Amino acid sequence: MLAFENYDEIAVNTFWNELYSGGGWSLYCGFKFTNAHDLSDGHLFVIEQIYPVSWMLRALNCDSRMQCRNDKNSRYTVMEADMHNLYPVWQDTDVLRRDTYYGIIEGEDWRYKDCDFERRAGITEPRPIARGNIARAIFYMHTQYGVPIDAGMLDTLKRWNRDDPPSNQEVKRNDRIEELQGNRNRYIDNPTLAEQLSSKWLSTR
Repeated sequence: MLAFENYDEIAVNTFWNELYSGGGWSLYCGFKFTNAHDLSDGHLFVIEQIYPVSWMLRALNCDSRMQCRNDKNSRYTVMEADMHNLYPVWQDTDVLRRDTYYGIIEGEDWRYKDCDFERRAGITEPRPIARGNIARAIFYMHTQYGVPIDAGMLDTLKRWNRDDPPSNQEVKRNDRIEELQGNRNRYIDNPTLAEQLSSKWLSTR
């Protein structure tokens, strides 16, 4: 059992005050922040579920977060609080990314100045140095909780995992989450494990 099972506790206290106590950089744009309550160059930062809530609810056959939270046998409360799936992002990208799948978009059509973030036709293409983090978070959620990975994304995520290996920052984040939560993301420790993942899982769509 993981150390935390309450997303609200994570969001209000642990994530910002302990995991990112010294500040950090937003996943999609690389905007620097000192803490969640400060505006940095006019940017507001929020917590994003890389494997999104909508996919979790679908996998667990829940119509809403409240329904899943009220189901005492549901894995949902642990899943949504799992810090391996949580990243700081600029609020504007969080809103635009919702209900999209990850992939490659032809051409370059940045949605924001100084931020390599593209979205078109239900697909989000993040900047290259965020792609491996995203892939490994999704791989982790599948392995940890048995939730599906969309078959149309799997090959892309595997390629992102190879092309963008774990950085020192990602490794240190994995270490810190282990201290706070009690477990590690094995795909950060050994990215080659992702090559064993099968494309036969049910789609999240």
